[in-house]
Amino acid sequence: MNVKINKNLVMKKQIFLLYILWSMLIYAQETTLTFEYISCFGQKGEKPGEFRLPQGISTDINGNVYIADTGNNRIQKFDAMGNLISFIGGFGWSSEQFNRPTDIYAERGLNVFVADYENNRIEMYDKDLNYISSFYSNSSLDEKLQFKFPKSIASSIHNDLFIIDTENTRVLKLNSSREPEFSFADFDWGEGNLIEPEQIFLTRDDQILVTDRGDQAIKVYDYYGNYLNNIRQELVNPCGITISDNNVIYVTDVELDKILAFDISGRRLGSLGSAGEKIGAFNNPHDIAVYKNHVYILDTGNHRVQVFKATIFK
Repeated sequence: MNVKINKNLVMKKQIFLLYILWSMLIYAQETTLTFEYISCFGQKGEKPGEFRLPQGISTDINGNVYIADTGNNRIQKFDAMGNLISFIGGFGWSSEQFNRPTDIYAERGLNVFVADYENNRIEMYDKDLNYISSFYSNSSLDEKLQFKFPKSIASSIHNDLFIIDTENTRVLKLNSSREPEFSFADFDWGEGNLIEPEQIFLTRDDQILVTDRGDQAIKVYDYYGNYLNNIRQELVNPCGITISDNNVIYVTDVELDKILAFDISGRRLGSLGSAGEKIGAFNNPHDIAVYKNHVYILDTGNHRVQVFKATIFK
Protein backbone atom coordinates (compact mmCIF):
# COMPACT_ATOMS: atom_id res chain seq x y z
CA MET A 1 0.00 0.00 0.00
CA ASN A 2 2.74 2.42 0.97
CA VAL A 3 4.72 1.56 -2.17
CA LYS A 4 1.68 2.24 -4.35
CA ILE A 5 1.15 5.60 -2.68
CA ASN A 6 4.77 6.55 -3.19
CA LYS A 7 4.58 5.61 -6.87
CA ASN A 8 1.48 7.74 -7.26
CA LEU A 9 3.24 10.65 -5.57
CA VAL A 10 6.23 10.28 -7.87
CA MET A 11 3.94 10.17 -10.91
CA LYS A 12 2.07 13.25 -9.74
CA LYS A 13 5.35 15.11 -9.20
CA GLN A 14 6.54 14.12 -12.66
CA ILE A 15 3.30 15.31 -14.23
CA PHE A 16 3.54 18.54 -12.27
CA LEU A 17 7.15 19.11 -13.38
CA LEU A 18 6.23 18.42 -16.99
CA TYR A 19 3.42 20.93 -16.69
CA ILE A 20 5.81 23.54 -15.27
CA LEU A 21 8.33 22.92 -18.05
CA TRP A 22 5.58 23.15 -20.66
CA SER A 23 4.32 26.42 -19.16
CA MET A 24 7.84 27.83 -19.10
CA LEU A 25 8.32 26.87 -22.75
CA ILE A 26 5.08 28.53 -23.78
CA TYR A 27 5.98 31.63 -21.76
CA ALA A 28 9.43 31.79 -23.32
CA GLN A 29 7.90 31.58 -26.77
CA GLU A 30 5.50 34.40 -26.00
CA THR A 31 8.10 36.64 -24.36
CA THR A 32 10.06 38.10 -27.26
CA LEU A 33 11.24 41.35 -25.69
CA THR A 34 13.87 41.86 -22.98
CA PHE A 35 15.04 44.87 -20.98
CA GLU A 36 18.63 45.79 -20.10
CA TYR A 37 19.30 48.47 -17.47
CA ILE A 38 21.17 51.53 -18.79
CA SER A 39 20.97 54.38 -16.28
CA CYS A 40 18.89 56.31 -13.76
CA PHE A 41 18.55 60.03 -13.05
CA GLY A 42 16.66 62.24 -10.63
CA GLN A 43 15.79 62.15 -6.94
CA LYS A 44 13.21 63.71 -4.64
CA GLY A 45 13.64 67.44 -4.21
CA GLU A 46 13.02 70.94 -5.52
CA LYS A 47 16.44 71.74 -7.00
CA PRO A 48 16.95 71.73 -10.79
CA GLY A 49 17.23 68.15 -11.97
CA GLU A 50 15.23 66.82 -9.02
CA PHE A 51 11.57 65.75 -9.02
CA ARG A 52 8.52 65.68 -6.83
CA LEU A 53 5.94 63.11 -7.96
CA PRO A 54 6.40 63.71 -11.72
CA GLN A 55 3.54 62.42 -13.87
CA GLY A 56 4.44 63.02 -17.53
CA ILE A 57 7.41 62.17 -19.75
CA SER A 58 8.08 62.52 -23.48
CA THR A 59 11.01 62.41 -25.90
CA ASP A 60 11.57 64.59 -28.97
CA ILE A 61 12.97 63.69 -32.40
CA ASN A 62 16.53 64.32 -31.16
CA GLY A 63 16.25 62.09 -28.10
CA ASN A 64 15.86 64.86 -25.51
CA VAL A 65 13.64 64.00 -22.55
CA TYR A 66 10.92 66.30 -21.20
CA ILE A 67 9.41 65.81 -17.74
CA ALA A 68 6.19 67.21 -16.30
CA ASP A 69 7.51 67.64 -12.75
CA THR A 70 4.01 67.77 -11.30
CA GLY A 71 4.77 68.29 -7.61
CA ASN A 72 7.13 71.17 -8.39
CA ASN A 73 4.77 72.69 -11.00
CA ARG A 74 7.45 72.87 -13.66
CA ILE A 75 8.77 71.36 -16.88
CA GLN A 76 12.34 70.08 -17.13
CA LYS A 77 14.31 69.17 -20.25
CA PHE A 78 17.19 66.68 -20.23
CA ASP A 79 19.43 65.18 -22.87
CA ALA A 80 19.25 61.46 -23.61
CA MET A 81 21.80 60.72 -20.86
CA GLY A 82 19.81 62.53 -18.17
CA ASN A 83 21.81 65.76 -18.06
CA LEU A 84 19.63 68.79 -17.33
CA ILE A 85 19.37 71.25 -20.21
CA SER A 86 16.74 73.74 -19.06
CA PHE A 87 13.54 74.15 -17.05
CA ILE A 88 10.60 76.51 -16.66
CA GLY A 89 7.78 76.82 -14.18
CA GLY A 90 6.70 77.39 -10.65
CA PHE A 91 3.18 77.62 -9.30
CA GLY A 92 0.95 80.19 -11.00
CA TRP A 93 -1.18 81.19 -13.96
CA SER A 94 1.22 83.06 -16.25
CA SER A 95 2.62 81.71 -19.53
CA GLU A 96 5.58 79.98 -17.86
CA GLN A 97 3.88 78.82 -14.67
CA PHE A 98 1.72 75.78 -13.95
CA ASN A 99 -0.82 74.38 -11.56
CA ARG A 100 -0.35 70.61 -11.56
CA PRO A 101 1.00 69.79 -15.04
CA THR A 102 0.02 66.16 -15.58
CA ASP A 103 1.31 65.34 -19.06
CA ILE A 104 3.74 66.53 -21.72
CA TYR A 105 4.05 65.67 -25.41
CA ALA A 106 7.08 66.41 -27.61
CA GLU A 107 7.02 63.51 -30.07
CA ARG A 108 6.02 65.34 -33.26
CA GLY A 109 8.25 68.03 -34.77
CA LEU A 110 9.46 71.02 -32.79
CA ASN A 111 6.55 71.88 -30.47
CA VAL A 112 6.04 70.79 -26.87
CA PHE A 113 2.52 70.57 -25.41
CA VAL A 114 1.69 70.55 -21.69
CA ALA A 115 -1.60 69.54 -20.07
CA ASP A 116 -1.85 72.18 -17.31
CA TYR A 117 -4.53 70.37 -15.33
CA GLU A 118 -5.74 72.79 -12.65
CA ASN A 119 -5.33 75.83 -14.93
CA ASN A 120 -7.70 74.17 -17.43
CA ARG A 121 -5.49 74.82 -20.44
CA ILE A 122 -3.02 73.38 -22.90
CA GLU A 123 0.30 75.22 -23.10
CA MET A 124 2.50 75.15 -26.21
CA TYR A 125 6.26 75.81 -26.21
CA ASP A 126 9.05 75.39 -28.72
CA LYS A 127 11.73 72.73 -28.25
CA ASP A 128 13.76 75.13 -26.08
CA LEU A 129 10.75 75.72 -23.79
CA ASN A 130 10.05 79.21 -25.09
CA TYR A 131 6.35 80.03 -24.72
CA ILE A 132 4.25 80.09 -27.90
CA SER A 133 0.56 80.02 -26.97
CA SER A 134 -2.22 78.70 -24.73
CA PHE A 135 -5.45 76.89 -25.57
CA TYR A 136 -8.51 77.23 -23.32
CA SER A 137 -11.98 75.75 -23.53
CA ASN A 138 -14.49 78.06 -25.22
CA SER A 139 -17.63 78.29 -23.10
CA SER A 140 -19.62 79.72 -26.02
CA LEU A 141 -19.33 76.47 -27.96
CA ASP A 142 -21.50 73.38 -27.69
CA GLU A 143 -20.87 71.45 -24.47
CA LYS A 144 -19.51 68.53 -26.51
CA LEU A 145 -16.68 70.80 -27.73
CA GLN A 146 -15.54 72.04 -24.33
CA PHE A 147 -13.04 70.55 -21.90
CA LYS A 148 -12.13 70.86 -18.23
CA PHE A 149 -9.18 69.45 -16.29
CA PRO A 150 -7.11 68.19 -19.26
CA LYS A 151 -5.08 65.21 -18.03
CA SER A 152 -3.24 64.00 -21.12
CA ILE A 153 -2.48 65.23 -24.64
CA ALA A 154 -1.10 63.85 -27.88
CA SER A 155 -0.54 65.20 -31.37
CA SER A 156 -1.13 63.32 -34.62
CA ILE A 157 1.04 63.32 -37.75
CA HIS A 158 -1.57 65.76 -39.13
CA ASN A 159 -0.87 68.23 -36.28
CA ASP A 160 -4.27 67.68 -34.69
CA LEU A 161 -4.42 67.53 -30.89
CA PHE A 162 -6.28 64.96 -28.82
CA ILE A 163 -7.03 65.80 -25.17
CA ILE A 164 -8.27 63.63 -22.34
CA ASP A 165 -11.07 65.70 -20.82
CA THR A 166 -11.26 64.46 -17.22
CA GLU A 167 -14.33 66.42 -16.22
CA ASN A 168 -16.42 64.86 -18.99
CA THR A 169 -14.62 61.49 -19.14
CA ARG A 170 -13.93 61.66 -22.87
CA VAL A 171 -11.48 62.61 -25.61
CA LEU A 172 -11.69 65.96 -27.42
CA LYS A 173 -10.07 66.59 -30.79
CA LEU A 174 -8.66 69.99 -31.81
CA ASN A 175 -7.72 70.47 -35.46
CA SER A 176 -4.44 71.98 -36.67
CA SER A 177 -5.93 75.47 -36.19
CA ARG A 178 -6.67 74.50 -32.57
CA GLU A 179 -10.40 74.58 -33.10
CA PRO A 180 -12.41 71.82 -31.37
CA GLU A 181 -14.03 69.46 -33.90
CA PHE A 182 -15.61 66.61 -31.95
CA SER A 183 -15.42 64.56 -28.76
CA PHE A 184 -15.91 60.85 -28.22
CA ALA A 185 -16.05 57.96 -25.72
CA ASP A 186 -18.03 59.74 -22.99
CA PHE A 187 -20.60 58.03 -20.74
CA ASP A 188 -23.31 57.76 -23.42
CA TRP A 189 -20.99 56.57 -26.18
CA GLY A 190 -22.00 52.94 -25.85
CA GLU A 191 -19.37 50.30 -26.55
CA GLY A 192 -15.92 51.75 -25.93
CA ASN A 193 -17.00 54.45 -23.50
CA LEU A 194 -14.31 55.51 -21.06
CA ILE A 195 -14.60 55.08 -17.29
CA GLU A 196 -11.38 56.58 -15.92
CA PRO A 197 -9.14 57.62 -18.84
CA GLU A 198 -5.55 58.39 -17.92
CA GLN A 199 -3.30 58.84 -20.95
CA ILE A 200 -3.52 58.99 -24.74
CA PHE A 201 -1.17 58.18 -27.61
CA LEU A 202 -1.53 57.89 -31.40
CA THR A 203 -0.03 55.30 -33.72
CA ARG A 204 1.53 56.23 -37.04
CA ASP A 205 -1.50 54.84 -38.86
CA ASP A 206 -3.86 57.12 -36.91
CA GLN A 207 -5.19 54.73 -34.32
CA ILE A 208 -5.88 56.31 -30.93
CA LEU A 209 -4.87 54.42 -27.77
CA VAL A 210 -6.26 55.40 -24.37
CA THR A 211 -5.43 53.78 -21.04
CA ASP A 212 -8.63 53.34 -19.03
CA ARG A 213 -7.77 52.69 -15.38
CA GLY A 214 -11.42 52.25 -14.48
CA ASP A 215 -11.89 49.47 -17.03
CA GLN A 216 -8.42 47.86 -16.69
CA ALA A 217 -7.78 48.19 -20.40
CA ILE A 218 -6.10 49.97 -23.28
CA LYS A 219 -8.91 51.07 -25.59
CA VAL A 220 -8.33 51.51 -29.30
CA TYR A 221 -10.23 53.92 -31.58
CA ASP A 222 -9.90 55.03 -35.19
CA TYR A 223 -9.13 58.65 -36.07
CA TYR A 224 -12.80 59.61 -35.84
CA GLY A 225 -13.37 58.11 -32.41
CA ASN A 226 -15.01 54.88 -33.51
CA TYR A 227 -14.22 52.10 -31.05
CA LEU A 228 -12.17 49.25 -32.52
CA ASN A 229 -10.97 46.92 -29.77
CA ASN A 230 -9.10 46.76 -26.48
CA ILE A 231 -6.06 45.20 -24.80
CA ARG A 232 -6.65 43.77 -21.33
CA GLN A 233 -4.12 40.97 -20.87
CA GLU A 234 -2.61 41.19 -17.35
CA LEU A 235 -3.52 44.86 -16.94
CA VAL A 236 -4.85 45.93 -13.54
CA ASN A 237 -4.38 49.71 -13.39
CA PRO A 238 -2.85 50.87 -16.71
CA CYS A 239 -1.56 54.42 -16.79
CA GLY A 240 1.24 55.70 -19.06
CA ILE A 241 1.44 54.59 -22.68
CA THR A 242 3.73 55.03 -25.68
CA ILE A 243 4.61 53.28 -28.95
CA SER A 244 8.07 52.65 -30.36
CA ASP A 245 9.22 53.00 -33.96
CA ASN A 246 8.83 49.23 -34.39
CA ASN A 247 5.21 49.35 -33.15
CA VAL A 248 5.75 48.00 -29.65
CA ILE A 249 3.16 49.33 -27.21
CA TYR A 250 4.61 50.05 -23.76
CA VAL A 251 2.26 50.65 -20.84
CA THR A 252 2.86 51.24 -17.14
CA ASP A 253 0.66 49.60 -14.52
CA VAL A 254 0.65 51.55 -11.25
CA GLU A 255 -1.05 48.74 -9.33
CA LEU A 256 1.44 46.08 -10.41
CA ASP A 257 4.43 48.48 -10.36
CA LYS A 258 5.34 46.96 -13.68
CA ILE A 259 5.94 47.79 -17.34
CA LEU A 260 4.21 45.62 -19.94
CA ALA A 261 4.91 45.47 -23.67
CA PHE A 262 2.49 44.36 -26.40
CA ASP A 263 2.53 44.18 -30.16
CA ILE A 264 -0.05 46.15 -32.08
CA SER A 265 -2.48 43.19 -32.02
CA GLY A 266 -2.35 43.03 -28.23
CA ARG A 267 -0.06 40.00 -27.87
CA ARG A 268 2.17 40.36 -24.80
CA LEU A 269 5.86 40.60 -25.65
CA GLY A 270 7.45 41.07 -22.25
CA SER A 271 7.33 42.79 -18.89
CA LEU A 272 9.62 44.45 -16.37
CA GLY A 273 9.51 45.35 -12.70
CA SER A 274 8.07 44.79 -9.28
CA ALA A 275 7.34 47.02 -6.30
CA GLY A 276 10.36 48.57 -4.59
CA GLU A 277 13.14 51.13 -4.61
CA LYS A 278 15.97 49.12 -6.17
CA ILE A 279 16.99 49.43 -9.81
CA GLY A 280 14.46 47.58 -11.94
CA ALA A 281 11.75 48.03 -9.30
CA PHE A 282 9.14 50.79 -9.35
CA ASN A 283 6.79 52.75 -7.15
CA ASN A 284 3.73 54.01 -9.05
CA PRO A 285 5.36 54.23 -12.52
CA HIS A 286 3.09 56.86 -14.00
CA ASP A 287 4.38 57.34 -17.54
CA ILE A 288 6.78 56.00 -20.17
CA ALA A 289 8.55 57.23 -23.31
CA VAL A 290 10.81 55.70 -25.95
CA TYR A 291 13.59 56.93 -28.21
CA LYS A 292 14.88 54.33 -30.66
CA ASN A 293 15.50 51.26 -28.45
CA HIS A 294 15.78 53.14 -25.16
CA VAL A 295 12.79 53.10 -22.81
CA TYR A 296 12.43 55.92 -20.26
CA ILE A 297 10.25 54.96 -17.30
CA LEU A 298 8.92 57.70 -15.04
CA ASP A 299 9.19 56.07 -11.61
CA THR A 300 6.88 58.57 -9.95
CA GLY A 301 6.84 57.34 -6.35
CA ASN A 302 10.64 57.05 -6.37
CA HIS A 303 10.99 60.53 -7.95
CA ARG A 304 13.29 59.38 -10.76
CA VAL A 305 13.62 58.15 -14.33
CA GLN A 306 14.95 54.69 -15.09
CA VAL A 307 16.33 53.98 -18.55
CA PHE A 308 16.43 50.53 -20.18
CA LYS A 309 17.42 49.16 -23.55
CA ALA A 310 14.68 47.05 -25.12
CA THR A 311 15.65 44.19 -27.41
CA ILE A 312 13.17 42.19 -29.49
CA PHE A 313 13.84 38.56 -30.39
CA LYS A 314 11.87 37.08 -33.26
